[in-house]
Amino acid sequence: MKIYSIREVNTKISDAVEQLFEDAILIKGELQPPKKYSNGSQYCQLLEKSDDKQYQIACVILGWENFSGIELQEYSGQEVIVTGKVDFYDGSGRLQVKINNIEIFGEGALRQRIEQLKKKLAQEGVFDNMREIPLYPENIGVITSEQGAVIHDVQSAINRRFPISNILLYPSIVQGESASKSLVKQIQKANEDNISNVILIVRGGGSFFDLMPFNDETLIRAISNSRIPVVTGIGHEPDITLADYASDKSTPTPTAAAEYVTPNIDDIINSINIFTSSLLDKCANRIKEYNNQTDNRLLLIKQFNPKQIIKNNIEERKRLEKILRITLKAKIDEIYYKLEVSKSRLSSNSRNLNQAIRLFKKSVLDSKKNMIEKRKSLLKRKASDINNMIKMISSYNPSLNLKRGFSIIRSKDSKIIKSTSSFKSKTVDSIQFSDGMITVKNIEIE
Repeated sequence: MKIYSIREVNTKISDAVEQLFEDAILIKGELQPPKKYSNGSQYCQLLEKSDDKQYQIACVILGWENFSGIELQEYSGQEVIVTGKVDFYDGSGRLQVKINNIEIFGEGALRQRIEQLKKKLAQEGVFDNMREIPLYPENIGVITSEQGAVIHDVQSAINRRFPISNILLYPSIVQGESASKSLVKQIQKANEDNISNVILIVRGGGSFFDLMPFNDETLIRAISNSRIPVVTGIGHEPDITLADYASDKSTPTPTAAAEYVTPNIDDIINSINIFTSSLLDKCANRIKEYNNQTDNRLLLIKQFNPKQIIKNNIEERKRLEKILRITLKAKIDEIYYKLEVSKSRLSSNSRNLNQAIRLFKKSVLDSKKNMIEKRKSLLKRKASDINNMIKMISSYNPSLNLKRGFSIIRSKDSKIIKSTSSFKSKTVDSIQFSDGMITVKNIEIE
């Protein structure tokens, strides 16, 4: 029996491997944590579990051959498909696969492609929508399947919260290969109709693959380009699709989307009641304030009431006349007393009696005449004072000034504008004439 050297064995194995695997092959397996060395070379194992056994094969990326910049660490622990050349290194007797490409297999591959698309669209600003969602939408467009519980849940939520909204259904396929095209078509139709104030894109929960149409690039761009704001409610709370990123608001469920775009009518009615009550209170306070102002002005008018002033002056005249009569009577009584005394004194002198009588009579008549003149003069002065006072009071009567052609200009706060400086700084509200008042609206004084 021939004895082989290690070199001969390894060479034969190397030749056999090269003949068996002339071209590059695809290998599927779970990539074990790799090791990377300072020269850039990376080593790892691909693992396959089958029939309670584990099968492994070594893989390598030589640093000076890594033209694609592959980093094995990014794929650690994931199921991958490796493209490479089977190689047997005869120096160490090591069988390995030299990797020239690597991809994540199955759902992992899809998630990686979605993440790459997400980064691409984010850089383009596709997810930067800031369309304003109306507070009280009159028409709500709903893009979903016309069959199933979703549309009924959405209709129920909208009718419960804001029943005055109209629901416009745009039926679409929401699962399968043709779903994304159907969704895009309905988004475009809703924009062409231009009736909806907001669009809901909703569907119920499903598997990762069921929701794949909502990661379609064409659909994402259609949502981003919509003129009408879009709210999504796709799947259940953990489910996030690229459609959610492109929308103006993402909600965890279809019902949550319907609730987000509709206000609660009970809250609206409560707010209206609170506002109405507040408005009535303000009106009542304003009326009370105006009544107080009116009472104060009536009191002021009463203080300068011409009738009361005339009445007071008439009473004063009567008082003065009474004093005058008393004084006049006392003076006459005094004169008659003096006359009697004089008559008694002159009784002895008969010659001067008649002379004295005439003198006294003349004195009495002169005194009486003088007193009468003084009385007339006093009454004339008092009457003149009363007339002057009446004229002065009448001059304060606003109605006389209004009849002469004057008018009263009032500002918004009902204050009288008395000067040009006040006139420039206030807004005219009303002008009062002798025969009525006019209201000035929407005029600013410049």
